[in-house]
Amino acid sequence: MDKNDLHNMMVNNGEERVMIQKSSNTIQPAAYPILEYDQNQQSITVAKTDIYPNRRPIKRCLITYFQDVVVKLEASYKIFEAFKLRIEGKRPEVYQLDTPAESIYVLLCPLGAPQAARMLEILSAMGVEKFVICGGAGTLDDATTGNKVLLARAAVRDEGTSYHYLPPAREVVINETVRQKMIACLQSEKEDFLEIKTWTTDASFRETPDKVEMRRKEGCVTVEMECAAYYAVAEFKKLQCAELLYAGDVVHKEGWDYRNWHSRNDMREHLFNLAVKCVLKL
Repeated sequence: MDKNDLHNMMVNNGEERVMIQKSSNTIQPAAYPILEYDQNQQSITVAKTDIYPNRRPIKRCLITYFQDVVVKLEASYKIFEAFKLRIEGKRPEVYQLDTPAESIYVLLCPLGAPQAARMLEILSAMGVEKFVICGGAGTLDDATTGNKVLLARAAVRDEGTSYHYLPPAREVVINETVRQKMIACLQSEKEDFLEIKTWTTDASFRETPDKVEMRRKEGCVTVEMECAAYYAVAEFKKLQCAELLYAGDVVHKEGWDYRNWHSRNDMREHLFNLAVKCVLKL
């Protein structure tokens, strides 16, 4: 592949390379590469800002993992596809939802922290500033989570993506202004909700009994795969971002209980509708 082919591939995927000033190397070698955070705010490759020049100037986006809810909304003509994000592999659809207040985007996001970060990078480059994520999570403490709506106030960074956006630390927390706005929205809706700490991991098949117990002891009540990345990217790029979850399967040291959590359509639709109301309040 020559340079022209590489450039064309990057443009088609919504990327561009930028000329940056040479800077002195301030990265200090660490015992492990994941700890070698680079404080330089400028990257060589960035998301393009003009990849969809004719789109409407929409500032808010609801990111979800509920394909069943999105399919139902599209079939009933309540949302429509605005465009597809240009990435390698299957291109995620970005839908538009028109509310009485304003129009928002709805993105059915691919799973995992790297894709979560990529979606925020691309959408923020297009001018989107405010995000609410709604998804499911495994519960580590079913007696605590129950059927409550869960607002992630902090995430244990047991994944890799967040370490490229923030210096190494055990946790990342939600922006306090965003937190207060989310709480106000949930309270105004008379929602039975709980603020929680979640455990973000890249390896869903490596949730071992001892690690589950370790996370429980440090206060985590759920496990999922994206929250730490969302909050780290949001802090780095000065975006407003919050994540709402519901407790699906049960993960504990005795084993795993699926509980048919993907079939809880009532809860999934409720959480989606609640997320719409919350993102409009950010």
